[in-house]
Amino acid sequence: MGVMLDRLRRFRPVGTPGGAGPVGVPEDTRDGVPAELVAVFAALDATIVECDEIRTRSRQQAAERVAAAQAEAAGLEAAARVQASGERAELVAAIRARGDAAVDRTRATASSAATDLRRTGSQRMDRLVALVLDRLRADVRGTAR
Repeated sequence: MGVMLDRLRRFRPVGTPGGAGPVGVPEDTRDGVPAELVAVFAALDATIVECDEIRTRSRQQAAERVAAAQAEAAGLEAAARVQASGERAELVAAIRARGDAAVDRTRATASSAATDLRRTGSQRMDRLVALVLDRLRADVRGTAR
């Protein structure tokens, strides 16, 4: 029990409650203190080595995971580029098909309008030629009198 009390006395506060004064832990000037702690720190040596190994393994695993994630990201990017290229080609084909259909409808409408215009023009032409001839004949008759 004496050894335990001796250890506890080393850590008792210096100052007393009250006004400002020096506080802290008194310095232990005995020679046996470092020898007491050698066993404690020796027991921690294996734990420190284990912690270093864990950190090293963790760094390696992290590097491997980063490399795997980068490779996966590169693969996803390449697949996305291929898919985007295919979709772009499909969209271009669809747009061209719609454009071609619109051109065909416009041509059909224009052709129909041209046919109607020719028919109407031909009908009017016959009437206009007959009208012009009638006027010329009337003018020729009027000048002949």
